[in-house]
Amino acid sequence: MTSTTPENELPFTEYFHDWRDLGVVKAAFPDYAKAEEVWKTVREKLTETESTVKHNTQYSTTHDAALGILYSMKLDFECGVEVGSKASKFASKYFGMWNVEETLYENLDGSLEVLRQAKRDEFRKILELEDQLPKLKAEEDRLRKLWIMESDKIKPIWEKLKEEHDAAEEIEEEAA
Repeated sequence: MTSTTPENELPFTEYFHDWRDLGVVKAAFPDYAKAEEVWKTVREKLTETESTVKHNTQYSTTHDAALGILYSMKLDFECGVEVGSKASKFASKYFGMWNVEETLYENLDGSLEVLRQAKRDEFRKILELEDQLPKLKAEEDRLRKLWIMESDKIKPIWEKLKEEHDAAEEIEEEAA
């Protein structure tokens, strides 16, 4: 336990958890402050990763609409549905397509596969994050224990301040 401030200069608060959060106390005990900072950083990363995994798992609708529309178009072409005359003229004039149905049908599989691959890549990202969770939980637990150890080291100082404060209050009450 490293202290840079004499104990008699430290302020007193009624509760230990409030006292250890004071800037003066953290400045007086840099080991405690560093342990708390490192633990909170890892805890925040763990919380963020857990939230991301939950959110991305629950709301994994990336490319769903496009996949549905293109797959429906593919099925329509397979069943013999033709493209309207305005769309055929547009495709012929601006894209140089002579047989719109055939060209679209030939290219839909490739487009669908690109979208499916993008969706699978999103799932892989979720799995990668999920693989990080046990390591982050273990690290958070280890750092929390170190923070508690540092907190336990400074608690006797607060207890001494509390005793002094209580003794001073008793003297004031007896004097009154």
